[in-house]
Amino acid sequence: MILLAALALTSGQPRLANVGDCGWVHGHYVVANGSRIHRIFVLGTGHALSLDFPDEGEGTASDPFRHLYDRFTPFKDEIYGDFYVCAREPRVQGSMQSVHLRKMKNLRIVHF
Repeated sequence: MILLAALALTSGQPRLANVGDCGWVHGHYVVANGSRIHRIFVLGTGHALSLDFPDEGEGTASDPFRHLYDRFTPFKDEIYGDFYVCAREPRVQGSMQSVHLRKMKNLRIVHF
């Protein structure tokens, strides 16, 4: 039963195979150490997406999560939800893919 649910979730996620491909992904957003620090891990796929903000930085005008920082602590908490993203580069199996974040919905902050 769990395997069937995981397969259904995976098959429902968009492939984002080519530049410009867009779709809703269900995953969790984290701020991590290293390059490409804004990431969405797509649940059920093992696919990691890198969010590129034009002026790179938490709390800046281009940061779509800035309105959540009174409840969300980067590097500590995660945000689960649905994210509408568009690929900025082709998907390469096993590599993080750069995307633009267009919309978010059903967000839930998880504190650790």
